[in-house]
Amino acid sequence: MKIYLASALTHVPEQEFSNYTSMLHRLASALDDQGQNQVRYALMNSDPQLAKKPPRDKPTLCYLWDRAMVEEADLVVAEASYPSIGLGIELQIAEAKGIPLIICYERTEAKRSQIKFYENPDHKRHELQIGDGFVSLMALGLPNLLSVLPYSEEKEFMAEILRLVKTLHEVEA
Repeated sequence: MKIYLASALTHVPEQEFSNYTSMLHRLASALDDQGQNQVRYALMNSDPQLAKKPPRDKPTLCYLWDRAMVEEADLVVAEASYPSIGLGIELQIAEAKGIPLIICYERTEAKRSQIKFYENPDHKRHELQIGDGFVSLMALGLPNLLSVLPYSEEKEFMAEILRLVKTLHEVEA
């Protein structure tokens, strides 16, 4: 199975970046499942290559390469602990192609968006609809979404994601 591991990278706080990228590498390795799956993701399959390209070409190549990785996938696993425009675009590409999607995210209070209120021009006050404050309601409404995996412990999360992927292999067989 071809798996694309989508994730936020641009706005991951600096103090969390090293741990986050290490976790993404561990997740990709776990999803590889001893060579049974082909896992592709930006940290390995587009970002290092972009570093060698002229600055004027980087945006186009980033879009084209990452889009191709999504479109060639049989499954997209999206680590959505941080907000990301690029991740949102990748989720929409997967939806447009009918590629099944699993969204996972770290469910800690530090990552929860706080309740927000706003006032419209008619002076009526409203509460912004952010669901439980972790992942955008729009993303959670994608019709290709197979599963949402909130996690607090990496070990349990890895076991659950592997269980889901194994189940998808059984469906393919």
